[in-house]
Amino acid sequence: MTASHVIQIWRQHVLLGEYTWRVLRTSYRESHQWQSVDCVLTAVHGVCPFGASLTRSPNDLRVVVVHQGKPTLLEAKSFGAAEAYEFFLQILLAPVAQDQERLIRLIIPLAKGYIVRSDIIPIRLHDCVFVGHIKSFAKPLQRYENEATPIVKDDVSLPAIFAAAAACILMRPVPQVDLETVSLELDEELDNRLSFPWIITETARQRTLVLVDANSSHPEDGLGLYTAATALGISLVVLDSAGHWLGSPEYAHVCEAFIPTRLTNPPEEDMKDHILASIRAYGKPVDGIVTFADTYWPQVAEAAKVIGLPTASPEGFRIATNKYLTSKFAGHHAYRASSLDQAITVAQEHDLPYPLIIKPCGGWSSEGVYRVDTRSALDEAVRAIIASRHGPEFVIEPYCDGPEVDVNLVLQDGELLFFEVCDDLPKSADINGPSVGSLTNFHELCSVYPSSLPEAEIELLRETFLAMLLSLGLRNGVMHLEGRIENSMVEYMTEDGVMVLSPRSSDSDRTPKAWLIEINPRPLGMTGSQIIESTYGIDYWGLALLSAVGDTTRVRALARPFLKGPQYTSVMVFIPADFPSSCQGIFDSDDICADLISRRPDLEAFISRCGCLVKRGQRVPHPSTGRNTFLAYFNVYSRSSREEALNIAKQVREAVRYIFI
Repeated sequence: MTASHVIQIWRQHVLLGEYTWRVLRTSYRESHQWQSVDCVLTAVHGVCPFGASLTRSPNDLRVVVVHQGKPTLLEAKSFGAAEAYEFFLQILLAPVAQDQERLIRLIIPLAKGYIVRSDIIPIRLHDCVFVGHIKSFAKPLQRYENEATPIVKDDVSLPAIFAAAAACILMRPVPQVDLETVSLELDEELDNRLSFPWIITETARQRTLVLVDANSSHPEDGLGLYTAATALGISLVVLDSAGHWLGSPEYAHVCEAFIPTRLTNPPEEDMKDHILASIRAYGKPVDGIVTFADTYWPQVAEAAKVIGLPTASPEGFRIATNKYLTSKFAGHHAYRASSLDQAITVAQEHDLPYPLIIKPCGGWSSEGVYRVDTRSALDEAVRAIIASRHGPEFVIEPYCDGPEVDVNLVLQDGELLFFEVCDDLPKSADINGPSVGSLTNFHELCSVYPSSLPEAEIELLRETFLAMLLSLGLRNGVMHLEGRIENSMVEYMTEDGVMVLSPRSSDSDRTPKAWLIEINPRPLGMTGSQIIESTYGIDYWGLALLSAVGDTTRVRALARPFLKGPQYTSVMVFIPADFPSSCQGIFDSDDICADLISRRPDLEAFISRCGCLVKRGQRVPHPSTGRNTFLAYFNVYSRSSREEALNIAKQVREAVRYIFI
């Protein structure tokens, strides 16, 4: 199809749009085994935006190609996937100025094999500077049969390109830059983002995974885990308490099966038996069993051993998911107690120096974790621990004041496939604020990716934490560890209101040491994982699911980051619930994120993702109760510098507005 072709879109007898169409260029790199075809749509002179849409059925729209005065109707089925035809219609119906050119790129696999996950191209191109919109046409586990023969520029059929493509990219207009330059620069971006085996020759088959605990208390929490499972061709059999939203008919499409199962936190002694009974009730073969509720791991591992599914040892999980056992395993001077009297006795008998850390042995989300600086603070911290949620036992251990980090690792058969470290900026208990409420607990404030710790200290974290995991027998999966660097060569300083890592102000001859805080044998939280996905191109939740069903080929493929490393410096800005204790704790604002963007549109370009996690009228527990609640989060970034990213994060935090009554 050449530039002499005209494309028209009609609704009944009304012409909605008219364009010329040409192929700008094709690009093929044999080692990648895929090709891109760049096409240009130009609005015919005098055509104004039509404001049409696909809100009505696309069946009453007709797309016609006119060549030498002869019209030919393009049929939807000739585009292959319905998604391909509908996306093309959306492009044609988008408002455009006269003579405006729009560049689209189609990505066509040229190797025989299976796509690693159906949405892999949109994932890897998130926040790409040139991409306006992107649509994947692939189905889960789709097999491509194309021979490795590139399409040539002079022999192109419009529907055939779409039918062969795995995805289509609508490029963002770039002022003062010609389309040829944009096309060439996009080649470099794709070399960076798609240079890994996203088409595999090994047969990719549907697998079934038992998920203990639905990992979502409400559909509005987000369905990222379930979206990943669908894209990977993994059927989930979910075990959770009766009455869960997944058990209602309207959500039957979300998982393969939902089986009501008695699950309690803290876990009861017979939880393993309940899990096994539910799996037997399902009655079909399963490929794996997994949980992302930390305290359930020992029971899940025991159940896996009974039915012959691969698992790490229950004892390894028991140590990893119990804060006291973890601290002892890491060599800390840790003590266990289950009452205030016991805590006081421990502190006196061992003459424990302040500050101390008090935290539940079976806790999560930093709930009930307190820094204790005085005897009276010890009393307050112990009373704030919610035994009904985390059990009565808590650990007492020294406070390490070094820079805090999150460390995430992807393991396969004991091999480290991917590793990254982020800086957790000083938390509420580290800096005694910023707070209008209490806060001596450890509310998240900001996490910065990647870390700016000295390279030697990052390597120390890698070696120390990997060795710990392997010694526990945790050899597969995504692991989220939290730690600090004791005797670090750097410390946090405030510069222009921003916390930055700077060389220590006082010399020290003490050797830096990796200080383990906790082990979570799972990815970091769903919203937290999003920033890893956009920064490095890796979806931890998808990897965790594949690891649980033993799909090692796809684990190894999808654990590869961008060739050039992180695409930017990113900061996850947490907005914690903090308000005067005199308030009732009722949230009395609208969407925090939408409100900020409407007032500060200048910040929107630096926000990758954001989300408001509460609604007007919702009652929120005060942080002094031991509950950590986040009101919202913003993932912000800078392609220029870490300093700019931190400054944007500061502006976002300062611009947030909300009210409690």
